[in-house]
Amino acid sequence: MKPPLRMALAATSAITLLSGCSLLNTSPPVPRDWTPRGSVSALVAFAPGGGSDRSARVIAQGLNELDAGFDVNVENKEGGSGAVGWATFMAEKGNGNALLVAESALNTLPIVYDVPFTYRDFTPLVMFAKDSRMVVAGKDSPFDTCKELVEASREKAVKTGSSGKTGADSLVVAAFEKNGGKFSVVPYGSTGEVLTGLLGGRIDVAPASAAAAKPYLESGDFKALCTLTDKRYDDPLLGRVPTAGEQGLDARVTIWRGVLAPKGIDDVQRDYWIKAIRKAMRADTYQDYIRGDLLIPADVAGEDFERFLHGYDKQMREALS
Repeated sequence: MKPPLRMALAATSAITLLSGCSLLNTSPPVPRDWTPRGSVSALVAFAPGGGSDRSARVIAQGLNELDAGFDVNVENKEGGSGAVGWATFMAEKGNGNALLVAESALNTLPIVYDVPFTYRDFTPLVMFAKDSRMVVAGKDSPFDTCKELVEASREKAVKTGSSGKTGADSLVVAAFEKNGGKFSVVPYGSTGEVLTGLLGGRIDVAPASAAAAKPYLESGDFKALCTLTDKRYDDPLLGRVPTAGEQGLDARVTIWRGVLAPKGIDDVQRDYWIKAIRKAMRADTYQDYIRGDLLIPADVAGEDFERFLHGYDKQMREALS
């Protein structure tokens, strides 16, 4: 039985009442020439400063630069590993002036915890980027590759950090355990805290985004054991790091980042936002974001994004089972 997230459930009880009230109202048909006007919220279910918040502000800036008669404002509603924000967004059902910038935990959270929503409770618009993870160790670590790490952990559990039970770090641990590894997981609040723990010698290895790990590799404080990508990074430094697959491990981790809308919006509203977001992705801000954060660019929209989420959800259920 999955444990409940109390914060999410508390937030949802109020949302259920709001949703029930909204059913009493009848909304007029959406005009075929509908466009958003005024303030548009872009909700992020995590704190300011993190990866999800950064991606939301990049997309919001790109949309605002279109100068199309609306102003997108990022709103952070953190708590419950994303559950509070996503549960809150359910109350926006049918609202074409509300956006949700989310990532892979929207799939994994309902698998691990008993929460009142899944990704199916929202309308997929555009997946605009993919991310992965790499594994790093201290410069004096006895491990030089992820294969060595997994093999050693079969004899004695290796201590690793993780920034959450439903995030990318947990997927790295799950992938290595599928390959026979055994790990003792130390929980942290963010990737930055995980890397600080590794720097202080409190853990043996750390999964991290390429952008977060690269400065430590450049300084020589850490060494890279492998990446969890399909192919090597297109980067002078990180391109020298082999993938886990090259080392004989069946271990890949992909994290998606995308924009969704509330359930129940009109097709006209969905199509408008898909076109607008794709235009925003042409902006220099978006291109700089992809390059600077060492992300994999993506442009998967509408029904294609929905099909991707179905397949991704199946993969995550297998990985976290």
